[in-house]
Amino acid sequence: MKAKISGTFEGNCDFCKKESKVFTIGDEDTKKIVTICKKCSIEKGNTSITEIVDKFGKKSEKEFGNGIKVQKKPVAN
Repeated sequence: MKAKISGTFEGNCDFCKKESKVFTIGDEDTKKIVTICKKCSIEKGNTSITEIVDKFGKKSEKEFGNGIKVQKKPVAN
């Protein structure tokens, strides 16, 4: 696994679905990504990054290039 981890940004967590400060973990080899908040990352603390991405990751090649690209989602008013 060649893991890439983004900086934090405002977005939705793939686990709790809440909007908060999150980061994205991606596997360059499989092109799977997972976006996770701090609370959920602490709850999964004993689970390896490889296992989280393999088990819960969604294939998305567009985020890979020179790394994971973070795009801020527009906030609904």
